[in-house]
This record gives sequence, C-alpha cells and structure tokens, in this order.
Amino acid sequence: MEYKPKEIPEGVNVNVTSVHPLVNFAYLLGTVVAFSALVYLGLGAIADQLVTRMSPAMEAKIGQHLLSTVPNISSESHVQQKQYLQGLLHSLQTTNSYHLSPVTIHIQKNQLPNAAIIPGGHIIVTTALLEEAESENELAFVLAHELGHHVARDPLKGLGRSLVLVTIASALGFGTGNTDMVNLTGSLANLHYSRQQESAADVYALSRIISFYGHGGASLDFFERMQTENKAHRGKLSAYFSTHPLTEERIELLHQVATEKGWQMIGEVTDYQK
Repeated sequence: MEYKPKEIPEGVNVNVTSVHPLVNFAYLLGTVVAFSALVYLGLGAIADQLVTRMSPAMEAKIGQHLLSTVPNISSESHVQQKQYLQGLLHSLQTTNSYHLSPVTIHIQKNQLPNAAIIPGGHIIVTTALLEEAESENELAFVLAHELGHHVARDPLKGLGRSLVLVTIASALGFGTGNTDMVNLTGSLANLHYSRQQESAADVYALSRIISFYGHGGASLDFFERMQTENKAHRGKLSAYFSTHPLTEERIELLHQVATEKGWQMIGEVTDYQK
C-alpha cells in the first residue's frame, strides 16, 4: 500500500511554538546560570576543605609565586622596620599558630595605606600605612588582624574559590589559564574576605592585643581616624577600606565584644619609632 501524507490544514504552522523565542532563551539561560551557580558553590565548598588540608610546603610554593607578582618589594630595603615589625608580630602569635607556614613581614613602597596577607604567611605592609600609624598599638592590631586571616587560612580559601572559578571558565571556553588567576589573587587591591571572615579576624586581633598589652587602648585609633578622614574626602585613605571594610558597625562590634568579655579598652599607649 502506498503511503500518502495528509495535507496540513490551512492556518497551522508546525514550525512555530506558542511560546515566544525570547522566553525560551531566557528560560535556557536561567537554567544554565542556576546550574553553574550550584556547581560553583558545591566545588567552592569542596575547595575550602581541600585547601585547609594543603601542606605547608605546597602553600609556601604558592606564596612565593604570588609574592613575585607584588611590585615594589625589596628584601634589601626597610631592614630595621621589618625587623621591628617581625618582632612585634612574633610577640602576638600563639603556640597554635606555629604549626602553620611561618609568617614573614614585607614592606611595599606604596603611597596608599594598606596591608594584606597572601598564602604562605606573607604579610605585606605599605610604607604609607607605616607613616599613617601613630602608635605601636595601632600597628599591632593591623598585624594581628592579618595574623587572624592566616590562622583561619582565609587566603588559601580565597585562592581555592578562584581555582574553582577558573576551572569552570576554562570548561566553558572562557579561561585564560591559571597564571592570570594567580596574578589576580596576588593583587592587594583584589583581596576580599567575607564579612564573617573579617569580623573573625577583628575579634582574633583584639584578643591578641589584650593578651599582649593587657588592654586594647589606642589599638583601634588608626581605623577610627581613617574612618573619619575617609568620610571627609574619598581618596588615598579609601585604599585600606577597599580590602578591609572596617565600618563603624564593626568598630562598635569590637567594643561590644570587649565589654562582654571584660576587656579593658583604655591603657598606656606604646610609642612607635618611625
């Protein structure tokens, strides 16, 4: 029997759906974005667990590579200042922090007041921040804050998330390689932590200050002073807050924590010889 196809009734277009093509595209795009977000979050959580178990030797290699991307750092300059800061940092450390990578001070010639820590325990302090500080107590809090990130291994966690992002981008054909990711992660202007991580580092820092000096007097003066000046004119003073958004609320939180724990926030100020 010969097959004879039936004629399509007039007015029926079999190639057009009742849904607008843009609606279909939006639905598809939303599905892809949602799936990618779930994959990123899932792999990010896994990465957080993996990097916290990274060996000190591997972290040291990563840290050395990242350090090489930071400009204007010379091991031959600011020798006395580095020795002074290194000794101060050593006094702030606890026995629990010595099982991590050794913490090393580096001074960067920079007109913007800033400080950061990268994997491998490299704390970078700019010359402008050293000029802005008016007491040892202020500097001690900055160093203790970065030490808090180091103890929590926040820099490695941030690196782990970057690796996940690069892996996903590479799989989609948008990746440019791990070198660009490392350079981006190593930039002081691109080091950001979550509010929870920053708050934890704040409290850790204040606890170390209390333990070392017996009080928290003048330790927050640097941030309170910069907060006031930063409101007056947005400029060079905003650099530190771009990576360490120590808002008024967080300063108030530290005073609240001190009150709850019975920490004394008034005491003798220790001079800092610039």
